[in-house]
Amino acid sequence: MKGTSYTACGLAALALAATAARPALAQSADSTFARARQLVVGGNGAAGRLVIDSIISANPPGVPIYGEALYWRAALAASSADAERDYRRVIVEYPLSPHTSDALYALAQLESARGDRAAATNHLEQFLADNPHHEERPRATMLFVRLLLEQNQLPRGCTALRQTIAELPDTQVETRNQLEYYLPRCEAADVGAGGAAPVGAASPAKSSRESGKPVPTVSPKARYTLQIAAYKSRTEAEALVKKLVARGMDARVVELSKLYRVRVGKYVTREGALAAQRDLKAKKITTVLTDIEPAGK
Repeated sequence: MKGTSYTACGLAALALAATAARPALAQSADSTFARARQLVVGGNGAAGRLVIDSIISANPPGVPIYGEALYWRAALAASSADAERDYRRVIVEYPLSPHTSDALYALAQLESARGDRAAATNHLEQFLADNPHHEERPRATMLFVRLLLEQNQLPRGCTALRQTIAELPDTQVETRNQLEYYLPRCEAADVGAGGAAPVGAASPAKSSRESGKPVPTVSPKARYTLQIAAYKSRTEAEALVKKLVARGMDARVVELSKLYRVRVGKYVTREGALAAQRDLKAKKITTVLTDIEPAGK
């Protein structure tokens, strides 16, 4: 089975495979990104990254090509820390980018490689929920299952495992064998499909509402918030905020990098933010967990 060591070139190959055909105006940019990748893969990383940096310098934040350049800068980054920073920016600042899903998966791989199982599991869960037909779904599920089992979350892990095996085409024999490797652990723990939680469902732990313990919200020490959407128009963002406030949510508009982001809540702990994210997901509202900027937004 493959390990969890992910190089910049490996992530770049995944990124290139995920690039879809776009109009002629975008194809010239694609060729520039491809040239940058070839330089990095060929051993001239500094020159390749300089090409990407030149695109970032020549374009204002908020335009689509800026988001694409951020993604490629992450995919070709010299360090995992640099890659993680830019992947997060793509996810939060460019949620409509065609690379957002790939950034989400790559970020989960990096988090897994540095041992942050909880963060990786959260991002993989979102990736799987948003991408039912993505070509990397089997591999993402395999990582998702392994991380859940390592955290002893057998019901969720075993349900995801069985669901993926059932949906896997007969042609993907190697992937099936790798997934079935984990079945004995599920059988040994007697985890039945009937009592397990589906992929993307909340964990068996009680929610803050059920346990009676309040989830930390607004605080001067808050570190996390949940982003629902990002718009180029403040009017659109404020319209969504109005609807969310009418539903009793602590929603607001945050202007960053020429985009108007709709965010809800401010949370002291990651656990509190994740609990709120699960509650919103139960209401069919998809969010992205992000850090609050120094200005407290």
